[in-house]
Amino acid sequence: MKTLAIVGASGLVGGRLVDIVNDKHPDVAVRLFGNNSVGSKIEVLNRRVTVESCERITYGKIDYAAFMANEEIAKRYVPMLAQTGVTCIDNSSFFRLKKDVPLVVPCINGDTIANSKIIANPNCTTIQVVLAVNALAKLEPVKITVSTYQSASGAGKEGMCDLNNRATYGRLKCFAHPLYDNLIPCIGKQSDKGITAEELKMINESRKILRMPHLKVNSFCCRVPVSVCHGAFVNVQFRNRTDVNAVRNLLLNAPNVLLMDGEGVYPMPTTLRNTKYVGVGRIYTDPTNNKAINMFVVADNLLRGAAYNAYEILEEVIKRDKEINA
Repeated sequence: MKTLAIVGASGLVGGRLVDIVNDKHPDVAVRLFGNNSVGSKIEVLNRRVTVESCERITYGKIDYAAFMANEEIAKRYVPMLAQTGVTCIDNSSFFRLKKDVPLVVPCINGDTIANSKIIANPNCTTIQVVLAVNALAKLEPVKITVSTYQSASGAGKEGMCDLNNRATYGRLKCFAHPLYDNLIPCIGKQSDKGITAEELKMINESRKILRMPHLKVNSFCCRVPVSVCHGAFVNVQFRNRTDVNAVRNLLLNAPNVLLMDGEGVYPMPTTLRNTKYVGVGRIYTDPTNNKAINMFVVADNLLRGAAYNAYEILEEVIKRDKEINA
């Protein structure tokens, strides 16, 4: 039996991945790794598994490793494991834009996994946006404008703590400003030109996943006082004039997408939370450009935007290895 290591198992995303494994019951044994939770026990596949220190990850049998941790952990351990033949799926941003590392949303570009030992899981907001935009690829998008409404959980447990405790200046653990009853129009460090790291992720990752290197991407990211689920206003400009009904029909038949577009029906965190789907609604023609449409896109950032996509990558890798060994 193959062995799967989950690194960061007690974090928000790692915990969701454990939940998925418990639900899907893949044919693997599981080891758990962490830092702050070392020694604690988590139930996985009907057994209590003790969380080991990350320093022990090179000891014992591991075939697949899902890194649901930060860039420093990924930078330190992923190359080390990959060199020994372990296939690593990394949720941090460290490997995403490296030329020789596939950045994968399986139903879009799963073929890029090939024989890679390091596979990058995209940014949570990027995943939901590209799933919606990819559904419209036949209409030839030439530019997308994305304005995000990102939840507190996107910043991890400390972000949730700031929101739930209604933390103010002097008591903040994560954000530079209070999030409760507020909006923070800046996610990540700003460059000299004013654009943030989060906005650059949307720009560069979208192009790589969609295999549209010349796609124009304009992005603005905002943190909002919502616990789980990111929203995004997306304006898509096409090469030619496009009918809204054609857009709806393509979205209706797209994998992992729920069309929620009608009178009083639209995607919201309360309806998409704890699901693997991307909800798309409020679709209408851009009143300033008849070659463009507006739409609103919502998904659970911990599940669809991270853990579930990582699990789908794992499924592809397991399938690949079975075919090789058949």
